[in-house]
Amino acid sequence: MTETNTLRPTVGIVVPTVDNSFFSRLADCAAGCLYEAGYDALILSSANSAEREKEHLRTLAAAGVEGILCVSGLSALPDDLLPEALPLVWMDRRPASKREIPFVANDDQAAMAEATEYLIGRGCEKIVLMPGYLAETRTSPRVTGYEEALRAHGLTPDPAYILNRPGKKSSEEETEELVRGLMGRGMAVDAIITSSDRAAFGVVTALHRVGLYVPEDVKLISFDNTPYSAMASPAITALDRNPRLLAETACRRLLDVIAGQPVPHETIIPVSLCRRDSTR
Repeated sequence: MTETNTLRPTVGIVVPTVDNSFFSRLADCAAGCLYEAGYDALILSSANSAEREKEHLRTLAAAGVEGILCVSGLSALPDDLLPEALPLVWMDRRPASKREIPFVANDDQAAMAEATEYLIGRGCEKIVLMPGYLAETRTSPRVTGYEEALRAHGLTPDPAYILNRPGKKSSEEETEELVRGLMGRGMAVDAIITSSDRAAFGVVTALHRVGLYVPEDVKLISFDNTPYSAMASPAITALDRNPRLLAETACRRLLDVIAGQPVPHETIIPVSLCRRDSTR
């Protein structure tokens, strides 16, 4: 008796990089959720390139995928990039679009405001924000939340304290270089918020090189809350973004769109601040 192999339908997943633990966790959890639902996943990395992201989206559409999950670095979705009938769900980031595309993410603005307010409550005023790399220039909601929290406490935001990575090297390397440059200009710093745990390690290295320590001299908070944040010395206070719930919710939204079911336009996944030694 001849066994017949049936190809499973495929969903595309596009992330900015698989080198970042948050994005790789999103992709892994999404792929697992899709597999359980009867789909295979094709995971593509845009390598933090807007043009490569567009190429990947075109390729997936031409390959006949059933739908796409995308963590986008674009500022806007070109009108002619994808067929309107192709199911699409944004994860974590949302470009401007004429289409009403479901969006599943954390409230980065509120999370950053909470982190900034927590540091202010610990006596910090010279707070550096490293919001993370975006492939195309746009205002990050993290910057908005940070600035709102400062103003709410009578502090004036200073653009010199917002450090954006160029996205050419690893987050550790670029973060270390940016922090050392800031210190080299003689700017007073009493706290730093980074875009990831790996970036936080770059901060610690940079501070050590100039004779400063966490948390005695500079308090530190990171996004993501990977296991490494708790294992670090000192353990790093981190914003836990609940990537499994985010990915699984995005998958359910996409599967509903594929099935022709109505879905919410926006779903927000809660973030929690895990307080550890780096802010004591």
